[in-house]
Amino acid sequence: IEAIRFWFGSTDYQHKEVVFDGEVGSLFTNKEQEGRVEVQHLPINTAFGELRGAVGIQIGHRKTTGLSFEGDNLLDPGRTKSIAGFLFEELQVTQRLRLQAAVRVEQTDVRGVGLADITDPLNPVFFTGERTFKPLSGSIGALYELPLGVVARLTGQYVERAPDAAELFSKGAHEATGTFEIGNPFLEKEKARTIELGFKRAKGDFRFDASTYYTEYDSFIFKRRTPEFCDDDVASCTVGGIGAGTELRQLLIEQRDATFYGVEMGAQYDVAPIWRGVWGIEGQYDFVRAKFEGDENVPRIPPHRLGGGLFYRDANWLARVSILHAFKQDKIGLNETETSGYNLVGAELSYTQTFNQLGTIAQEVTVGIKGENLADDEVRNHVSFKKDEVLLPGASIRVFGSIKFN
Repeated sequence: IEAIRFWFGSTDYQHKEVVFDGEVGSLFTNKEQEGRVEVQHLPINTAFGELRGAVGIQIGHRKTTGLSFEGDNLLDPGRTKSIAGFLFEELQVTQRLRLQAAVRVEQTDVRGVGLADITDPLNPVFFTGERTFKPLSGSIGALYELPLGVVARLTGQYVERAPDAAELFSKGAHEATGTFEIGNPFLEKEKARTIELGFKRAKGDFRFDASTYYTEYDSFIFKRRTPEFCDDDVASCTVGGIGAGTELRQLLIEQRDATFYGVEMGAQYDVAPIWRGVWGIEGQYDFVRAKFEGDENVPRIPPHRLGGGLFYRDANWLARVSILHAFKQDKIGLNETETSGYNLVGAELSYTQTFNQLGTIAQEVTVGIKGENLADDEVRNHVSFKKDEVLLPGASIRVFGSIKFN
């Protein structure tokens, strides 16, 4: 054994959602504990090269609630217990080539109360009980060091995910998103097969990280917006023309096979020395395309984005200006609306002081000022259910600081 690492974390969280008249409409709580132990073994010399790796176990317990003070609760207390074992190994085949493999086996038990059938909103059928899932995931990959400090990576993954308590048991109003969410207690595991190819250069005048991926989902879990409306309880939902709801859009959590593919790219180039440092240019581009089986668009997918800027940096100062353009999103799902493109103009100036003297408590101090959306453009987040009604923040400036301790 080369090393033993362990973590434990505990979360006790809550937030209130306030309706327009100032009263608390909902209270959300999350109490969670998680522990993990990992054992890293000493390098093993094999006929194929040096083998390094680790094995571990992870245990978690979570209780979540979404209490509503008018109408039905969005989420009655739901409990999730999970235990998982994992193994990771890396084989140094040659000085340039590394092979990696990992596997994870898990059991997740989710208990709660959900809606089994809302064909008749006045007489809904409830599900009370526990669902047990046994996800199995694995991956293999190769990293190869090319000339000029470029590392190429090729990864294949098979990942299974258990649906969470909110996806299984939601059944009430969510004021923050203006929706009435109805889960499905009979959801199955979500399964994904992914292949990813990437190239990265972390040092030198020209640095970049670019990757492309392709993912096929079996039983992809998503929220489908329906033509129906609800108010504060299931009986108000307009399913079958029964209810008279008008305030909240109805969402059903469903599963369908889907295909995702996309590209993520980011780069920086140091153009020339100036003053005490260097100035340069940077850029980024990303997009994701997602379709269900049958060529229907997956809802709430972010648009293409293209951006760039200028920067200056030295041992203490960092200055940059940038612009990010998001293109119009017209590849929309059923009951969605298109979202116009926008431009985000930003700027930042910061100063960092590092302390290397013995006996000092602070290791690094940074202070700065940052501006966002300086052109005050109208920005709507296509992923948000409220994007047609609520704009993202306009022009803003904030002062910030951070301290790193020894």
